[in-house]
Amino acid sequence: MSAPRNQLIGHSPVVEVRIHGVKIRCLVDTGSQVTLVSESLSKELFQGSQVQGTEAPWLILRGANGLEIPYVGYLVTDLEIHGITVPQKGVVIVRDHCLGTHKALLGMNVIADCWEELFQARPKKTLPPAERQEWERIEADCRRVHMAKARRSQEGIGRVACRYAVSIPARSEAIVWARVPSHECGSSGWVLVEPHMDCQSVAVAHGLAVVRRGRVPVKIRNENPYPVNLHRHQRLVLVTMVDAHQVREGREVSFRQVCPTVVEVTLAQTDSSLEQIGNEVPAHLARESLQGEGLEESQSKQLQDLLTKWQHVFSRHDEDYGCTGVVKHQIPTGDAPPSRERYRPVPPTLYSEVRTLLQGMLDKGIVRESSSPWAAPIVLVQKKTGAWRFCVDYRKLNQVTKKDAFPLPRIEDSLASLTRSVWYSTLDLASGYWQVQVEGVDREKTAFTTPFGLFEWDRMPFGLCNAPATFQRLMQRCLGGQLVDSTLVYLDDVIVYSPDFESHLRHLEDVFRAMEQYGLKLQPEKCHLLRKEVKFLGHCVSASGVSVDPEKVAAVQGWEAPKTVRQVRSFLGFVGYYRRFIKDFSKIAKPLNQLLAGTGRPRGRGSPFIAWSPVCESAFQRLKQELLQAPILGYVDYSQPFLLYTDASNLGLGAVLAQQQQGVERVIAYASRSLHPAERNDSNYSSFKLELLALKWALSEKFKDYLWGGKVQVVTDNNPLVHLQTAKLGAVEQRWVAQLANFDYQIQYRPGRKHTNADVLSRLPEAQQTESERELPIGPEEGLTVGVVEVPGAPQEAVPVSWGWDPQRWRERQEEDQDLRMLGHWLRRRRGPTKVERRAQTHKVRKLLGQWARLGLRDGVMCRTIKDPKSGEEVCQVVVPGGQVQALLEAYHTQLGHQGNERTLSLLRRHFYWPGMEAAVSVFIQACPRCTLFKARKEAKAPMVPIQARAPLHILAMDYLTLGRPMDRYQNILVVTDLFTKYAWAIPTLDQTANVTATALWRAVIQPFGCPEFLHSDQGPNFESRVIKELCRVYGCTKTHTTPYHPQGNGCCERFNQTLLSLLGTLDQERQNDWVNNLPALVQAYNNSVHSTTGYAPTYLMFGRHVRLPTDLVLGVATLDETSSLTEWVGRHHQRLHSAYGQVSGRINAAAIKNKQMYDRTARESPVVTRRESAGTGQPATGEREVE
Repeated sequence: MSAPRNQLIGHSPVVEVRIHGVKIRCLVDTGSQVTLVSESLSKELFQGSQVQGTEAPWLILRGANGLEIPYVGYLVTDLEIHGITVPQKGVVIVRDHCLGTHKALLGMNVIADCWEELFQARPKKTLPPAERQEWERIEADCRRVHMAKARRSQEGIGRVACRYAVSIPARSEAIVWARVPSHECGSSGWVLVEPHMDCQSVAVAHGLAVVRRGRVPVKIRNENPYPVNLHRHQRLVLVTMVDAHQVREGREVSFRQVCPTVVEVTLAQTDSSLEQIGNEVPAHLARESLQGEGLEESQSKQLQDLLTKWQHVFSRHDEDYGCTGVVKHQIPTGDAPPSRERYRPVPPTLYSEVRTLLQGMLDKGIVRESSSPWAAPIVLVQKKTGAWRFCVDYRKLNQVTKKDAFPLPRIEDSLASLTRSVWYSTLDLASGYWQVQVEGVDREKTAFTTPFGLFEWDRMPFGLCNAPATFQRLMQRCLGGQLVDSTLVYLDDVIVYSPDFESHLRHLEDVFRAMEQYGLKLQPEKCHLLRKEVKFLGHCVSASGVSVDPEKVAAVQGWEAPKTVRQVRSFLGFVGYYRRFIKDFSKIAKPLNQLLAGTGRPRGRGSPFIAWSPVCESAFQRLKQELLQAPILGYVDYSQPFLLYTDASNLGLGAVLAQQQQGVERVIAYASRSLHPAERNDSNYSSFKLELLALKWALSEKFKDYLWGGKVQVVTDNNPLVHLQTAKLGAVEQRWVAQLANFDYQIQYRPGRKHTNADVLSRLPEAQQTESERELPIGPEEGLTVGVVEVPGAPQEAVPVSWGWDPQRWRERQEEDQDLRMLGHWLRRRRGPTKVERRAQTHKVRKLLGQWARLGLRDGVMCRTIKDPKSGEEVCQVVVPGGQVQALLEAYHTQLGHQGNERTLSLLRRHFYWPGMEAAVSVFIQACPRCTLFKARKEAKAPMVPIQARAPLHILAMDYLTLGRPMDRYQNILVVTDLFTKYAWAIPTLDQTANVTATALWRAVIQPFGCPEFLHSDQGPNFESRVIKELCRVYGCTKTHTTPYHPQGNGCCERFNQTLLSLLGTLDQERQNDWVNNLPALVQAYNNSVHSTTGYAPTYLMFGRHVRLPTDLVLGVATLDETSSLTEWVGRHHQRLHSAYGQVSGRINAAAIKNKQMYDRTARESPVVTRRESAGTGQPATGEREVE
């Protein structure tokens, strides 16, 4: 009962005050204008003093309810509060019942005259500890009242300053000048601008402004579909004078939250020099990539000082990016009519994701609602982290847009100038395109349609054909002074290079200054400062020269030596595709060609092995080296279209990215990977699906940075892929095509014999594994089997086995999550963020910071430690990155029998935590297709007279469930439920005869678990037979039964029957046909999940511990109950069960009372009539009782 009391009733502030020389405890009321004392207390205080009467017409007391309060009189006297005297203040005497339990009330007529002296002249630590907290609350109220008065004295009204009315066009913004009164706000200085209540027709921006000649600029937005006129001298804004202080070197600023609406700012002089301040880099810049490499201590200090000075140039969080209006993006379409497309269907499970992304962009000012005649569809693309990216398919708009011929730099020329330097820094802008505004007249052309309406972009979106040219124009204008000499710019990639450390710092500062002037911001996660070697535009740059990025040529560079004739022939076919670029190709390849002499074409699956010699190895390495240098490997030219060769085989995927440059085809990059185990399933992955997978992988994953916004000619040897846009696709293929919609590509067919470059890459030896296969090898002895429930219309995916408790992998996942990475930084330094840093964080980080006391690092992995409210044991929960949430929900809901919200949540909470866990589970289950199809609505039917169970196996209830599947051998399930623990048994039987029932009950329940005290059932002949009664007699249990035709009497079994049918219904067709073998797994999942009535899992109440699930072992989160001795374990076990049983008994009783109350709301007893009243009919009325 204490929790509701604390929530409903607060603490009354009571302090000691000396009145008329007597110390009195007074209730403090900052809402009262007068100080009151009770009549009985006044007789003790004011003996012999003359009390004024009630004749004063100006003194009328009224309470908060508006009713008048009668008073006896008043007296003017001195008061003293902690040594501070308040002279000659009036004290009003009222009847005793008016003050309730308190005899005195201290009002604002006294507090207002002493609070400043009390709080400012005297430190709070001199106050008594018991009253210190009370006076802090009083101080906050007094300060708020004081500031309100001060503000009213400095507040003025700004009126429209113009000779004529000002017209604001529909759906537009404008700057309007407002005139402020000089006697209140002065003719110059800073003022706070806020909307006036009379100006409701337009939106007025809050902000700070400088008064110039008695006028301030005001930003107005007209969100109406019609123009709005602002008349001369119309009230527009409220302006308040503010003090401006510049925080210079050697001064420290601190903030203190006085109350929810008041923040106290303090500027203090410190002795710290700029060098000392630089010792601690701001939190958002405390990244390894920004600390340089190989620096001396003095150099590191200079770099820290530079970062501290220019910290505002770096983005602090996802919503912090710049905005520039120097260069605006234009979309010249001439006389082309608007193109309008319908929005593409969005899966219902992603509705909330789309709404969240839209609302986030609306709040940031990236997009706004639109009434444009243009409309392009949206596409959702999933990132590697699991989050979703919002893209728009602008292919039709790009077709009618006049192309911008602004030149992009030649990469080979840019790289040539980098080799003269020693120090390099690469910079990347934070959401670079979103920092560029779209020209006002062209914003309607960017409109995109969604299920939630039509929107258009205020900032430049991805996918527009002229966006790269616009961005390059902006960057060259911004960094024009540094270009060539110390800086190179290619779109949003910036590299700063210098011959020595000092000049490099100057060059960086010049770039930071230019970014500040143009309003641009950098992304700290993607910036790398003061490096001896960096990656830039697909190349590795260092003082020794420029080399190809190994990732671009890994597919060829890691090609292992052939072992069979077929592998030699594949390699020569691949190299032969580029033979015209390799001087003396035949001479170099001769030793390899000799290996093929006389072998012919291999037939079947086998291929003879070869005798590999040092001469062959030399030729093999020489040919690989030729493929990795000019003239075969060229520099990318973004002004030219791309050629993308893709191919798939039963071994892997291959791709070659190339361009036609000066009439010659040049390779830009190679790529290949082997198939995942699931992709090697011929029944699920046809040749067409594999070829589409290769296209999706190469276009939207491997080479997306090259191909975004450019024209791509895809070349494939799979003819059906050419007709991709009209083909009938499955759910997985549709999702892949949706990811491709953001690229401008065309597909061309080429016969396989001419497609050797990509074809051979897809058939590289299986030694070239995928990244996940290299990281987690699983031998035969480590094999794991995981059950999978297939959802109709969704791809079949298993639980990733790499989820085992590997701290390194969990650390990597958490580091990939930007929010968790920032939180981990604070945990490692063992100090939380400041208030300013906290306010700058995302909602997710602020939620996690609310759990700060529970967070910690376990093997470097961020975990939350809590106490189980039932058992009192500590539970360690891994903090889950956002990209892993969906897979966890799949594992713990889909693969554990499609349990409900509470049970799925309880299973997850044993090992995992993330903010918004309950909502995520609820949304996931609501969108689960099988739960929607097979789980019926719950009908609340409570028993009329609750059956009370006191302990495990006190009462067992049993019933039969008939499935009605005539083709199955087993037609029936004997269901047995323990009424105390809710533990359930489900035993398939051939029929429902008494002998079968008794045998099943004895073998499955009584023999392994023991006999119950009561055995409860309905009045079915099999349950009331002699066999069952004899069984009960032998084992000493009492047989009970329900009343006829009243299933509520066996409600626990009936409810489990409904749950069991729902669980069976969620199985796919194949597993439903084998339901007898799948039934134990479903019942185990039910018994190991928390029951809503008891609050515990049935297995825990029955055995005193949680049963390990296969999923727990796969994920590596199974725990061991470690104890020092058997006696200690027994003691802990007994303590846990004793506590659990006590709680369960109370909860079962509470649930029984609640069920009875709910049932009684609709219950209606039959009326009682006498025999005389029914004599006319000769028999009692139906449903009525007789009384003689």
